[in-house]
Parts: sequence; C-alpha cells; structure tokens
Amino acid sequence: MLGPSPRTALLLLGALLAALPGCEDADVFIPLPDQSGPAGVLDGTVTYSGPRPCTKDGHVVGAAVVLGLDTRLLPPPEGLGTSAASLDVIPGDELFGGLGAALDLTNDGALRCPAPDDPPVTVSATFRLSPLPAGTYQIRGFYDHDGDFDPIFSIANLPSRGDVAGGALENATEVLGGAAPRYREVTLAAPIPATGARVSGIAVTLGLPLPLERPIFHVAEVLAPASGVSEGPGEVVMASDFQLETFTPGNPVGTEASLLRLRLAAGVLAKEVASAAKPPISLPVGGEPAPTLTYARQDVNGDGALDGDDHVPDSALIPALFPISVFAKLDGDDPLVSQAAPAVLLQGLTIYKDLVTTATLGAEPLNEPQESALVGVRPAALCMHPTEPERGGVLVISHATDREGNPILPEPDDENADAWDVRDVEEALTRQFGRTIEVVYGCLPEGRYALNLIYGTGQAWTVPNEAGVCAPSERASASTCGERPRLASQDMVLRIGPPDDPAYCAEHPTPALCARSR
Repeated sequence: MLGPSPRTALLLLGALLAALPGCEDADVFIPLPDQSGPAGVLDGTVTYSGPRPCTKDGHVVGAAVVLGLDTRLLPPPEGLGTSAASLDVIPGDELFGGLGAALDLTNDGALRCPAPDDPPVTVSATFRLSPLPAGTYQIRGFYDHDGDFDPIFSIANLPSRGDVAGGALENATEVLGGAAPRYREVTLAAPIPATGARVSGIAVTLGLPLPLERPIFHVAEVLAPASGVSEGPGEVVMASDFQLETFTPGNPVGTEASLLRLRLAAGVLAKEVASAAKPPISLPVGGEPAPTLTYARQDVNGDGALDGDDHVPDSALIPALFPISVFAKLDGDDPLVSQAAPAVLLQGLTIYKDLVTTATLGAEPLNEPQESALVGVRPAALCMHPTEPERGGVLVISHATDREGNPILPEPDDENADAWDVRDVEEALTRQFGRTIEVVYGCLPEGRYALNLIYGTGQAWTVPNEAGVCAPSERASASTCGERPRLASQDMVLRIGPPDDPAYCAEHPTPALCARSR
C-alpha cells in the first residue's frame, strides 16, 4: 500500500498533516505550532450551502475540512505557505445530521447521491482551531463531497471536482457571483495571557462547488534550447549558469526557443491509466471525459477586471495565466520533502500555445480545457525564509543579459515610466511577499526541484508524488512499490546542475540566503 509522505509541497491548502476524520481528539493537529506557552483558539460556525451529500452504508459520505492559515505563510500565489497552522474536520454525519429523513441512510453497500436537479441544502456546525500561537490568520476550507480526501498523501490531500469550497470571507455574496475571495483576517494578539486567548463567532461559508479536477499531469515532452540543458533518467537538468540565447520583445519566437520548455500532458501515460484508476492510487484518469488541463487568466491585482495590468512579474507584455507553474527545491535527495529553510522556488512561465499567441491574448477569461499545458522555465530563483520576513529575500537571476547582450531586466529608466525594470520587479515581489526582495545576478541554487501546477481555485498537483515514489518500507522495482503499481510518469524532477562555466559561478556565486540551513 501507499506509504505516508511528509511532503511540504507548495500547494494552496498545504501539507494537511492532521488528525483523520473520526479521531477522538479533533483539536490536536500535526504539525503543532512551535510553542510551549499559552495558546489561542479560533472557533465559530461553518455553514454549508450546496448539493445534498451522498450516503453509503448508513453514513454521509465526506467531511468538512476547515484550515487556519498564518498570513505570513499563505499558499501560492499569495505566499510561500507549505502547511496549515491548524485544521478541524467535521464529519458529514455531524454536519448533515439535522436533515433527518431527507438522507437515505440505507445500509446495503450502495452509494446514493442526489439527482443533479435536486434542490440545495443549507446546514451548519461548529468548528474549533487550536492550539495557535499569537499571530494573524485566515480561515479557509472545503467540503469533501466524494470522500476521497486523505491528509497524509499529496495525491489525495486537496479538493477535487464537486467539492464545495469557501472560508471566512468578507465578500461571500460577491464570490458566489464570480468575484475573487477576500478572506477575513483574524488576530490573536501577543502576548497571549496565561489563561489563553479565544476569538469566537467566526463565520465560515462553504458554497462554491469546484468544477475542475486537480491538474494531474506528467511531463510528455522536453523542448530544450541548444545548450545548457540535458536529460537523464527521471530528470531534466539545467546548468546553474544557464544563459538565454535570446530574450527580447522584438523576437518572441527566438525568446521562446531560448527557454527550457516542458509540455505537461493531462493525466498519466496511456499505459498507466488502468493501474492509476484502481485502488490504492484511485486517480480520476479513467473513463470519460478524458483528463484535461484548463487555462485561465489571472486577475493579478484583484480588481475584478482582466486587463493589461494582469501580467507576469518580469514583462508587462505577457499576461499571467493559470495554471501557475512552480518548481520547489527538494530537501537534498529526498524525493518528496521540500526544503523549508530557506524555501527556494523557480516560477515557470505558463504559455498558451506559443509566446506570440500568449502575448496577443485579449481580455477573454479563457477557461479552456486542453490536452496539455506548455511551461517555460525561467532561469531565476526566489529564496527566502517564509517565517522570517525581516531577513528579506533574493531573486537570483543567472545572467544580467542574454547571449546577444539584451538585458533580462533593464535598469530603472526615469525617462520611460512604462519600462518594466529591476526596480518594478523588486517592488512587485516586495508587495507580494511582505518583505524586501532584492534582484541579484548569480548562479542558481543547485539541487532537485519538484514540479507543481496550481489552479486559481487552489487545486494543485505535484510531481514527484507517492504514485511514482516508493516508501522506504516498500520493496521497489521499476514498475511496482511492494504490491502496488508504480507510475513512472509521476517520478520526474527538474535538476539545477553544475555550471557549464565554473569560472562564471566563482565570480557570480549563488547568494548566501539561498543556502540550505543546517
């Protein structure tokens, strides 16, 4: 069977390593806050408004999952969060208990679900998040409608299609109409007194059904530039001193060809589908419709409009798109654990068809399913300690120019206020991550990086994952982990390898802030 993983992949809801539904003490969670003194409690009411739940064997299928997130550790794209500070699980039997005879609780092994045109129901229950240190928190959550949530495994620890999402929202009505959510921030003031602290009456609303499955993917094609990139078993290697051949708005075709690009196909390899769809892996990849990856525009500034202001950080010409692609540095050679101190990320460039088509997209929202997504790997890494904003952060870019001498980021030009330059990028990243971010030119941090795709709903997928990696307790072969199948497509990494020119890295070393803490 699958072995548990301590993954801390950069996903919206984080590594939800917490008590499973039905545990006796639902107020003790893993990981516990790093504290030994008085603690705080956040509690209130979670209200679900959506389809009537399914039932099986005399019980309601699923559970409501409520998460408390430290605002310093919000998930991407807002931050670098890797876990919830606390989590509560309200079993479906408890949440929907008041419906009584409206639920078919026949105990005969059959799954009974409502018809698509059945009226929605509204029910409520209480939640409690503790113990929490002093700080400011957002509360988010979802109802696991199909009962496939498992906080231990990264392939099952996030909401899937049909789950109902929400949180403690300041604009719940607008969100149901399509607006971006604004989460209420709740503060436990420091210092917490010896008797503890409590904020009660917090209203959490779950009412937004998720229309998409998680963006399950595998690397179908590596589109490598002429130099600086190689391939090995289970990995794509980019030199730490990789330099773009061409990077200029005047040559988008050449710029695209200069990037290392990965074509990420939806689902798993065709030969893996049968194994992937069956227990214990149970991925939604078999049957109809076939898996897809859905493009959408990002409302970067959250103003409710898709326009020219919603672009990627390094170019005002390229619109920002979902799915977001993030490459997170792994902890040494461990295949499933992300490095936490510091966090090191390479953000990919999501390309719609090609760079020219991407640059000429209008304001349409897209929301277009595709068989694959194209991601370019920027030769730039963001390094920071997520819980220590006073230490700042660095965006290390491998070279200041391309091989033709064109600047990757122009220096500030006061005569051209529209130029997107070093200062603009530093200011944008400083606002996004709540700390001073400095642009530095030097070699990229060497190591192995996991690939993450993230939708605007927060649904995400990471490779490598447990479907492709055997647990230490499992007997490993090329095709199996113990008695279960092993999906080779789910065991692939990007490796930042040694430089092609060691002298360049000696002169332009990787910043000290990017070095792994001991």
